[in-house]
Parts: sequence; C-alpha cells; structure tokens
Amino acid sequence: FMREADLLSLVRVEDLPEGCKDLADIFGVDIVLEVIGYVGGGSLYFPSKSSVVRNARNRVIRKSFNGGNYKELSRTFGISDMQIRNIVH
Repeated sequence: FMREADLLSLVRVEDLPEGCKDLADIFGVDIVLEVIGYVGGGSLYFPSKSSVVRNARNRVIRKSFNGGNYKELSRTFGISDMQIRNIVH
C-alpha cells in the first residue's frame, strides 16, 4: 500500500482546498503541505501587518526618544503625543 508520505508528493495545487490554493501560488505546494501538517485541521491565525510592525515601531520610537521630542516623534510616526508618551514610559 502507498503511505501518506508517498501520496503527499503527488499533491498538486488543484488537489488543495480553495483557501489553500492562493497560499500555494505564493509559497508553493510543499510549504502549504508543511503548514497543513503542522496545523493539522486546526485554525491558524495570521495577524495584521500593523500589529506585526507595532513592536518594531515602538522599539525605534524608544531608541529615538531624547527626553522631550514627543511632537517630532508624533509627526514622524503619525501617532499622537499621548501614544508616544505611553510607548516611551
């Protein structure tokens, strides 16, 4: 009998569920099959870009803070003075 691992090597994009076909077009079938193996029928959450970037942005803000440049950082990053204060304190 053929093992599942052998059959996985035969999977093509058209064999995947609709939601996975776009991912296969971007990352390739092999990567999508790895993710499927990892998630195993469960749900997988992908955060928004802004939430991923937020930690990096806040790190840059803290590094750039000189003790009083709230307004400058506020303009540079497009967020309020109060948000800058919350980030640096």
